[in-house]
Amino acid sequence: MQVAVVAALAVAWFAVWRLVRPWDSQVALVFFPSGDLARLGVCAAMVWAIAAACALLTLSARPEGALLAALAGAAGLALRSGSMSTLLKYSGDDFHRTFALLSAEVLAMAGIVIGAAVVIAVIRALARRIVPGWVWSEPPEPAPAAGSGSDRRKVKAAGVVNFAGCLVTELAAALILLALTFRSPERGQIAFALVASFLLAALAAHQMFPVRSAAPFWLGPLLMGAAVLALGTLGASDPGPAWYHAIRGATGMPLRAASPLHWLGLGCGGAVAGFWLSRRIHDHSHEKKEPEKS
Repeated sequence: MQVAVVAALAVAWFAVWRLVRPWDSQVALVFFPSGDLARLGVCAAMVWAIAAACALLTLSARPEGALLAALAGAAGLALRSGSMSTLLKYSGDDFHRTFALLSAEVLAMAGIVIGAAVVIAVIRALARRIVPGWVWSEPPEPAPAAGSGSDRRKVKAAGVVNFAGCLVTELAAALILLALTFRSPERGQIAFALVASFLLAALAAHQMFPVRSAAPFWLGPLLMGAAVLALGTLGASDPGPAWYHAIRGATGMPLRAASPLHWLGLGCGGAVAGFWLSRRIHDHSHEKKEPEKS
């Protein structure tokens, strides 16, 4: 899995970037504000291709490993991207509209993650038929006790509560951690704050609510990113140069220095890494208990 993560990051940094880079290297790589949906399609296709390759490389590991590697590819693009402040400076009087489009773009990034997860699931299902011994087998869940339809509904309701609990806990923990770590719009600061905050937040959330799906964890950064950028639409509208208000809107909340790709690659990537790490901790705990029972 580690090899897949490094390889995906390198491919995105050196190869995919040439296909999707903006006309000005100083401007953040975004798609909705520029109306460049074709470039967004290329970016999504490249992430899905990386996901397919990583799925083949990580058949013997958890599927979250391949998803993490695919998100590392998106992180590679984000790390090569220019700054949000330059993008907003170019937006001029439309910077409120730019923030609205950026917020919508973060939510649209969920489609890229879902597509990557589907690609990984399909490849692993096919591999399980061809070479079943090579594919990771999930430990079986405890069989639910036989009961009435009401009991089954309670089990489903508990699953929904756990999903919501994961999401809320992750968002609350990440908000605190980001407030402590996100201190400047520098590229390295953005990467460290997003990855570390969501990794630790997802780890804590999964320890409290040990669900099997990674969905609530990668959904958290996208929801937070969309909310942070949406707040930019409430920026000042008093008289003055548009570029000044745009820059102030970008720097008034340091989190706005993160572009949609940052939230996708670094935020979601950190969250999935925290989820993966927490599942490994649960596995080791289960392995230690088994000898005691025997």
